[in-house]
Amino acid sequence: MMAIAMKPPAMSGGIPFLGHLTNFFKDPVGLLRKGYEDHGSIYSFRMAGRNMVVMLGPDNNRFVFQETDKLLSIRESMPFFHKMFSPNFYSFAEMEEYLNQRAVIMPRFKASAMKQYVPLMAEEAMALVHRLGDSGEFDLISTLGPVVMDIAAHSFMGRDFKQKLGHEFFELFRDFSGGMEFVLPLWLPTRKMRRSQAAKKKLHRILGDWIQQRRANPVEPADFFQDMVASTYPDGRPIPDELIIHMILLLVWAGHETTAGQVSWAMIDILQNRDYQDVLRSEIENLLGSASGADLSWEQAIAMQKMDLALRETERLHPVAFTMIRKAAADFERDGYQVREGDWILLAPSVTHRMSEIFDRPDDYDPERFNTERADVKVESNSLIGFGGGMHRCAGVNFARMEMKVLIAILLQRYDMELIDTPRPIAGAGTYWPEQPCRVRYKRRTIAARAPADVGALAEAAGCPAHAKGQN
Repeated sequence: MMAIAMKPPAMSGGIPFLGHLTNFFKDPVGLLRKGYEDHGSIYSFRMAGRNMVVMLGPDNNRFVFQETDKLLSIRESMPFFHKMFSPNFYSFAEMEEYLNQRAVIMPRFKASAMKQYVPLMAEEAMALVHRLGDSGEFDLISTLGPVVMDIAAHSFMGRDFKQKLGHEFFELFRDFSGGMEFVLPLWLPTRKMRRSQAAKKKLHRILGDWIQQRRANPVEPADFFQDMVASTYPDGRPIPDELIIHMILLLVWAGHETTAGQVSWAMIDILQNRDYQDVLRSEIENLLGSASGADLSWEQAIAMQKMDLALRETERLHPVAFTMIRKAAADFERDGYQVREGDWILLAPSVTHRMSEIFDRPDDYDPERFNTERADVKVESNSLIGFGGGMHRCAGVNFARMEMKVLIAILLQRYDMELIDTPRPIAGAGTYWPEQPCRVRYKRRTIAARAPADVGALAEAAGCPAHAKGQN
């Protein structure tokens, strides 16, 4: 006789109708961790009439990514996306249309395309150095956030666009991002929703004008935006202007929400762990020598392997996207538990990334845990999901990691830095950025004269002759 599947164990507490809504909005990560401690890797709780089923760990991550667009719907899980963008756009379009749109975006993030972005990233990082001067203090989010936006505007829309609009673009995107709303009905005319829709209209008008200008006066050589304006679907159909606008908005919005927070947390982790800061600085000095960061190349950035490890460890400890959500499109069973159609499925990188059965000493900062060149290191697939996974993994993840590498490398090369404030995450269920103020005191370093390393020789010694020849 077959066993009857049970409902996932439910968290205790909560209040009528609202359930655990109040606790989730006060401390979502704390609530999710308590559910794991009490019930294990699958459990449920109620939130404003919704049944939330939490699934934790690599196997559950893999299951959710594989079943997205099948048993699980991403389209119904984030209704705010429809209001911010369009119901038939990217991950929320029907599969055939999604694949067509993905085929337009993905080539822009291949290695051959990434090479052109690194000099722009270095230019914006050096512009920050110029603004900072020799010594002083700066707040992480309010300083690095606009730089991330400058890099996106410069890379995706062109130098002339970035120079023309300046930080107005950053402010518009902060208002636009306020349209992220998981709980309240989207028709409620809240202040942040009104500001989001007003910013959306202005951004559409600005980008629409920019498309027309670029059609009338194309730039040579073509940059990212010029390529987008001239792009077609795989079958040769022209891409509507509205879709081009949505694609640009998505890339900048997603990058801003994740990268601004992630690079700030990375700086915090590095400044709090002096031993690994020394490892990173040694790598930077070996690769760059005493050369200006303005000349930093794609090959040098790729060769910063220790920096890669540090960024992955920060992604593990401080995933800015601390939850990911889907909606059950049908009844199904998972590990003996019954999930019903209409249930909301939550992945929680913020909890999975600190499970002791996956990561040894999970609360410690140890970038070397991702160093697969060590015989004792094995990283399980789908154990690190700060940028998602499966078909819908963040398209710009390599761009985001590269800009973080460039920005941090140049700051570490130029300055000695220390934290002034005790870092803590912003309270509540919004983007998991460090709470402001989180200030850094800095002073210009003296850089000893030194020749940069032969990156090609390093790559060849590591067994990458193709990379050593400058190929993809």
